[in-house]
Amino acid sequence: MHTEQSHRAGVWKQQNKAHKTGRHRSKGRIDSECKGRVSVKSISKRLKIQGKANRRHHALQKRAKKREEMFNKKRNIGVRGAPPHLVAVIPLHRDVDVNELLHKFQEFCDENEKPVRNDRLNGFTINVPKLKHTFTFITPTSVTLPDILDCALVADTVLFMIALDPDSPVDHQGQMFLTTLLSQGLSATGFVTSGLAEVHLKKRADLKKSVQKCLCKSLPDAKLHLSDTDQEVQLLLRVVAEQKRKAINLRYKRPYMIADDIDFECDKNSEAGTLAITGFVRGECLDVNRLVHIVGWGDYQINRIDAAACPIRSLNQRKRKGSNGVTDDNAVQMENQETLATHDPSLRQDLIREAEVDPLDAEQTWPTEEEMHDAEQALKVKKMVKKVPEGTSEYQAAWIMDSDEEWQEQDSEEEEEGSEMSMDDDRELQPVQDVDSQVDPDEYERKVRISESTVDNSAAPFETASQYDGEMDFEEERLALERHKAESNNLMFPDEMDTPGDVPARTRFQKYRGLRSFRTSPWDVKENLPLDYAKIFQFQCFNRTRKRIRALEGDDRVQPGTYVTVYLENVPKLFVESHSSQIILYGMFPHEQKMSVMHIAMKRMIGPYKDLMVKNKDELLFYVGFRRFRARPVFSQHTNGDKHKMERYLPKDGVSIASVYAQILFPPGNALVFKETSSGLLPIASGNIFKIDPDRVITKRIVLSGHPFRIHKRVATIRYMFFNPDDILWFKPVELRTKYGRRGHIKEPLGTHGHMKCTFDAQLMSQDTVLMNLYKRVFPNWSYCLVTPANRQKTVFSDAGSCGSYERAREVRFDDEFFD
Repeated sequence: MHTEQSHRAGVWKQQNKAHKTGRHRSKGRIDSECKGRVSVKSISKRLKIQGKANRRHHALQKRAKKREEMFNKKRNIGVRGAPPHLVAVIPLHRDVDVNELLHKFQEFCDENEKPVRNDRLNGFTINVPKLKHTFTFITPTSVTLPDILDCALVADTVLFMIALDPDSPVDHQGQMFLTTLLSQGLSATGFVTSGLAEVHLKKRADLKKSVQKCLCKSLPDAKLHLSDTDQEVQLLLRVVAEQKRKAINLRYKRPYMIADDIDFECDKNSEAGTLAITGFVRGECLDVNRLVHIVGWGDYQINRIDAAACPIRSLNQRKRKGSNGVTDDNAVQMENQETLATHDPSLRQDLIREAEVDPLDAEQTWPTEEEMHDAEQALKVKKMVKKVPEGTSEYQAAWIMDSDEEWQEQDSEEEEEGSEMSMDDDRELQPVQDVDSQVDPDEYERKVRISESTVDNSAAPFETASQYDGEMDFEEERLALERHKAESNNLMFPDEMDTPGDVPARTRFQKYRGLRSFRTSPWDVKENLPLDYAKIFQFQCFNRTRKRIRALEGDDRVQPGTYVTVYLENVPKLFVESHSSQIILYGMFPHEQKMSVMHIAMKRMIGPYKDLMVKNKDELLFYVGFRRFRARPVFSQHTNGDKHKMERYLPKDGVSIASVYAQILFPPGNALVFKETSSGLLPIASGNIFKIDPDRVITKRIVLSGHPFRIHKRVATIRYMFFNPDDILWFKPVELRTKYGRRGHIKEPLGTHGHMKCTFDAQLMSQDTVLMNLYKRVFPNWSYCLVTPANRQKTVFSDAGSCGSYERAREVRFDDEFFD
């Protein structure tokens, strides 16, 4: 009989690997151990999961809420119970007449109300019943760039008056105004012209189309409006009332006012007093315990806020009898006597700009001037003077016998003269770099006049050479030529510098260091800080503080749209005597009066001044948000690393960072940069506030160059980089690179004239150049000064040398816990 036998797998049977769960338990293992029980954390997560329909409804609710908020902001201007619609009329051509347009607007005022004229605003207010809207039209006090910028800073709509010229509806000055205003930021714009009714009927459409086409070259969305007939003016008012307005970064969650009236009461035996500013509160709520800034005049504290009687009757509430039988007009009159908010001394913010400096709070105190003078006297040694033949070197004079020597003491003046003579002797050995710099100025001017006299003056027969020379400033021409040469050399040979022959390189470049990698090499941000860092403030986390500080709300706040009188303390008497333009008041967030390091991201403005040379640490005028100040910025590259290379000149293309000491201003906020010249303000760049960070490392790079003298495979002899073997040993750890991409390092010095043996990763080419990169951290200058619109005087807040003397300055920090 056949018996069944079981199959036995052989040794060649495939063995599959078991599933490896790693160091954690598998899902099946967890389910078997838990036996259906679910943790609390899992339950809480599952409760947050919404279905598709619920998510869609939630998104619709959020969208509807934002839309309602936007509509409320739009409706809350120019209607009953809200401030009037502020419209600024700015001319962009010398031939336009602004007064004619304003007179046409006055004709649409309500019959029961006359236009409310306001000399302080340089404008008037009208109520248009057909539109159910109230407008306030203002014009700049003068056709200058500062007054136009201040006028457009608070306007809800800006109307530009242009000429009816198809070739140039905007002149050269108007183009500069328009470019600058667009960089500052505008909520809504409109272009108005007149005179089309005088043109022949068949040519009107073509002329209007030509002007519109010229505007669209710079502003694609620009629309031209006419103001010849009453229907066109009424249509213009309707467009202004209903057009879409953009959000201005500066007004984001900030209260602001434009003064309808002011009253000043001077204190006894003092040059300061109390200033009362009356106007509408716009934007957000005004807190009485926070500081306010008057544009161009600085920061002030609020004493109290009182209700005021609104001169515009159409903006008051309707007459309705209350429970006590008193009408609303009487109630409003009673509220005029009330004080809406009074400052709390415990919650009031101070005006401290700089931190208190403790000279003992440092690693090591700096020696005093007396100690430095004693050390210099101790280092002075008696010099030996010998009578030697002419042409004898210092080395040869040391071997002359003592019998021919005469000893005498030299004072400090003779020692300085000797050092200057030795430096002059060393300069004679250097090659001539610039022939024009050695020419006598008088001889240079004579040569220029001779060369100009030989030029054919047929093109200008009524202007002689002497008349042309009388209008020229040859000293300014010479300085401009030197700056142009320096900029050209920096473009051709960026950061390259010649090693001095009279000073050791290890002394001249002792503050510089080499980096193995500019991107990854560490740099201590608290190392060798300047003395000015003892006076500034720093955030522990700037972004977190900025988010939290906007959410802070005080109890003593006045709602927007309220007509109030704000009383400011310690306002100088000079303010009332010299202020002639509109008075603009902005509310400030906490700590915005303190000094820190501000970084502004900016780019060159498109225009005729784009090629104007701006050197690093040149004095510039900054319009940052609502502040006006002068400073000497340090330009650096806008990169993502922890170290940023300094720019010797403001680049003409791309975004650059300007770092200055300035008062803190929380972004967003636009920035404008001007260069002050004899001809006026020249717009240079525009941008916005990047961040407030004193720890941003800005490094200045210099490049020392050398040339291969002998090349043998990967070993080469380099010369002209150093002139001293001690300098070669000092910079031996620094890595070398070449313009053709080779990498190497110094091996040893050769001889006594600065030749050195170097090894590279590949053989050099004879036309290659060896380079050494050295870096040093730089800081901006303490040059922050206030600019007033009336006298343009420079008022520096503090002296850079008054912060004490010590080796390493400290930083005063305030973090988020300060607000708890």
